[in-house]
Amino acid sequence: MFKKIALSCSFLLICANFLFAQNSFTISGSVKDSIGNPIASASIAVVNQNGAGIIFSKTNDKGLFKCDFQNGNESYFIKISGMGYQQFSQALQQKNEQNFSIILKQTAYKLNEVTVKSNVKISLSSDTLKYNVKGFQESNDRVIGDVINRLPGIQVDENGAITYNGKRITKVYIDGDNLLDGRYKMATNNVPVGAVEQVQVIERDQPVKALNGYVSSNNVSLNIKLTDSARTMSVNTGYAGAGNNAYTGELNNLIFNKKIKAINTFKTNNIGENLEAEQASLGATFNNEVGLKTPQTLLSMESENLPNTKEKYYLLNNDYSGSLNALFKLKADWGLRLNLSALQLKRKYKYKNAVSYFLGNADTIRVNEIQDNVYKLNQWHAEAQIEKNSKSIYVKSITKLEIPKWNRNGNTRQNEQAFGQNQPTHQISLSNETNLVKALGINNILQYNGLVQYYKVNENLKITPGIQEDIVNNGMAYLLLNQQVNTGNVFINQSATFKTRFDRLVLSAAAGGSFEHKRLNTHLYKTDIFNIVTPVGNEFKNNVSFDNFGYYGKISALYLLEKGSISVEATPTFSNIRYSDVEKNHSENNSYFLFNPLIEFKKNLGKYSELNARFAQQTEFGKVNDIYRGSVLVNYRQFNFNDRPLPKTNISNFNIRYAYRKPIKMLFYNLNFSYDRTKQNFINSYIIGSGLTKSIAVNFENKLDQYSLNGNFSKYLFPLQLNFLIHGSLNMQRGSNFYNDEITPFIGRQLSAGMVLRKKLFSKITLTVNGDLSRSVNEQKSINGLISNETASEKFKGEWNHNISSTISYSLAYYFTTYRQGLQQPVRNQFFDFNIKVAPVKWKSFFEFQCINLVNQNLYRQINSSANQLSTYEMPLRERTFLLKYAFTF
Repeated sequence: MFKKIALSCSFLLICANFLFAQNSFTISGSVKDSIGNPIASASIAVVNQNGAGIIFSKTNDKGLFKCDFQNGNESYFIKISGMGYQQFSQALQQKNEQNFSIILKQTAYKLNEVTVKSNVKISLSSDTLKYNVKGFQESNDRVIGDVINRLPGIQVDENGAITYNGKRITKVYIDGDNLLDGRYKMATNNVPVGAVEQVQVIERDQPVKALNGYVSSNNVSLNIKLTDSARTMSVNTGYAGAGNNAYTGELNNLIFNKKIKAINTFKTNNIGENLEAEQASLGATFNNEVGLKTPQTLLSMESENLPNTKEKYYLLNNDYSGSLNALFKLKADWGLRLNLSALQLKRKYKYKNAVSYFLGNADTIRVNEIQDNVYKLNQWHAEAQIEKNSKSIYVKSITKLEIPKWNRNGNTRQNEQAFGQNQPTHQISLSNETNLVKALGINNILQYNGLVQYYKVNENLKITPGIQEDIVNNGMAYLLLNQQVNTGNVFINQSATFKTRFDRLVLSAAAGGSFEHKRLNTHLYKTDIFNIVTPVGNEFKNNVSFDNFGYYGKISALYLLEKGSISVEATPTFSNIRYSDVEKNHSENNSYFLFNPLIEFKKNLGKYSELNARFAQQTEFGKVNDIYRGSVLVNYRQFNFNDRPLPKTNISNFNIRYAYRKPIKMLFYNLNFSYDRTKQNFINSYIIGSGLTKSIAVNFENKLDQYSLNGNFSKYLFPLQLNFLIHGSLNMQRGSNFYNDEITPFIGRQLSAGMVLRKKLFSKITLTVNGDLSRSVNEQKSINGLISNETASEKFKGEWNHNISSTISYSLAYYFTTYRQGLQQPVRNQFFDFNIKVAPVKWKSFFEFQCINLVNQNLYRQINSSANQLSTYEMPLRERTFLLKYAFTF
């Protein structure tokens, strides 16, 4: 694999040499004041006849400038402005080179841009907030993700997902280019911190130039602005490390110039660094567009619980990954993006789980399970995108291929019964998304969106010796139980939209159609003591065909306020859903008409705050995995089947958000309230015993109400050199459960609060303290009285970073967690890590020694609870690990 990646990196480097020559205009000149002094940092802009910017630049310290831009056969104007001077504007002649000698007249000028004049630099320009990386960088930082986690107003969760002032980041650009789309952890984990000049937050990000003025965006993105030196050379980094039964290594090739950007990596480790998580899609968007279907699996080995702590303490892994990510900037605003990756993972999971079910009409049911599993994954991902993004036309076509192959094996003990399990799962997904936006004159655009997707999933669950003898083999012992599930899906969606603009009012009308075809085949086989394989019975067989035809329109009105917008939208939809089960001789044909309204209000309140309010209604229908009528063994202890009409879920959502940010004071805070009401025409009825669960979906008017209030407050105190963040949330759910023939209303409440303090004690010492508290209270009303349980948890993290000299630094980190339930004894976990870094003078490399889990805690315990369940979970941890790493640049 490594040789292929190295050859591909060489190919990308060779291709870069062919992408620099093109015809262009060149303008140059000097800018001076009325007495002949040069004006430095004057803004140079070239615009077309509509006022759209073509290229931007600034004068140097001698007042000189030079700009090259592509000839688009239009009329162009040059605009020059400087702080305290009147703006200069002049038409450009249609010739390749022009030189100007410009004198600007002084004038009074009101400053619109806010700039922090301090050691920690941050500025606000329009909708872009700019963080100077050097103002936040520390000596131990290796990649830009280390700095992003410390920027005021920005939070990074355990998975690497980024939020800004409480709003999820959609994309991370590199010098304005979308190289990785939602898989932006590849950038934050691999771009060296020394290659970055600024981290920029782009609020209301709307990258499609042809849609400017026609849509109002809620998206927030980051842009990693590179240093000049990083744009002129290839950056190659890597490291290798070894320790007690531990190894790690990686090689990175990064190319960042005008015509090509690339991040190519090869990584491997067995120290608990999850390489699958690095390639996961973390982006989020509020756009109302049709997305790809996610393949759904039915079967599992019932081992989804994982510790609520860092993976480096418990993940027993052997991971290998390689990726090639390249963006080629072609002529006439065209771009070609290629993303290729391969994963080979091996994971070992061991755990104990004791679950108690509190039921009003039965004694408490307890289930004890022990699992010792090995999971293996071989996955290939290929993605190719061609894109043209200009002010008059936008074209994007993206094709994706995903081929994950899981093989899970393990030994399980449920109460007193022991057995082995094997679960191979093969998937393939192929899709194409095509978008076209074309300007029709000045105030009209035509938009086309098309999506075609095919996927299939083959699942198999083998259990030996056979279990649940009373159900599948008349109470007699047998050798093997084999559940097979095959799912296939074809999804097509096509639509066209016309938008027209009347000053501040934008009207939109769309028409489209969709078709989805699914098939589900399931079979349950048993192998008797004579090694003869036979089907268990027709009641365990499914052969379901599912078709959903949809025709829809979309009408919307967007009114652009001076600093905000009001939008009203409706998506009237006619759906015809037909499905049949050959084995059960059952078929249905249903038609529905839906309105799906949406109302949204956005308003900037002054310079620093904004208010967003949104109300939406949406209806979702069940899929083929929700309508089969034959039983399926979904895991070793649970059989599922359905006795209901087509599942229908109506969701009403109201959300209001207030956000404030004042960069000059480094002050950020936000408050969010949301309410969701979910109405369903079914409920899942569970029959629970000590060794068996039966799930039956039955007809029932089911309602669930959810309330959520959360907020964040972030402030940097300059006199104290103290950065602190406070966050909190309050959530409540109200609904019904159906267990052992009794419907029990429940109420769940969750309260959480946390704080992060980061203090510069001395010029070379930084102390960071994190604390989190959470409490969960669950109540259910039974015919025999009220059943309630309450759990609480506390987390603490302290980190000490000390730069002893320019060559030596070290850090200490301590983690502590506590879980409490009722009157039981609290469950505690603690970890201590140590790290020392030595960077010899004038070396482009450094040595690093790490010790992980120095106290050698060998078992992690946590408590989980819900309305009628309480579980105590235990997992063995990795042994104390010593690791010596050598990091280098070449």
